[in-house]
Amino acid sequence: MRQLERDLDLISVILADAEVLANRITRFSLDQEKFVEDRSEDGELAYDAVMSPVYRIAEDAVHLSDDVVSAFPAYPWRQIKGFRNFVAHGYREVDRRIAWYVASDDIPQLAVLLREYWDDHAPLLLQEDCEEK
Repeated sequence: MRQLERDLDLISVILADAEVLANRITRFSLDQEKFVEDRSEDGELAYDAVMSPVYRIAEDAVHLSDDVVSAFPAYPWRQIKGFRNFVAHGYREVDRRIAWYVASDDIPQLAVLLREYWDDHAPLLLQEDCEEK
C-alpha cells in the first residue's frame, strides 16, 4: 500500500473515532468537572467510554507518516505519543485532567487538521489511481 493511501486510511479511522468521542462526550453530558470527579459507576462507565476512542486515536496517530506530521509542526505530536504510551502501558492511573484536555481539546484540534489534510490529499490519490489505469 502506498504511503499516501495508508495515511488517508488512518486519517479516515481517526476522524471516525473523533466523531465517536464527540458523541460520547455529548451522550454522557460531560464537562471537565464531571469527567474528572465522578467516580460513581456511571462516571466510570462514561470515563471508559471516552477513553476507548482516545486511546485508539492516539495509537493510530503515532502510525501516521512523517509527511502528515510535518504538515502540522505546531501540533503536539510528541505529547500524543507520550500520552498513548502512558495509557497503553498503564504506568499508573491516567491524570483525568490531562485525559480531559486530550479528549476535549487536543483530539478535536487534530480532527480539524486531519480533515484539512484529507481534503488536500485525497484528490491526489484519486488522480494517481486514474493515471495508473
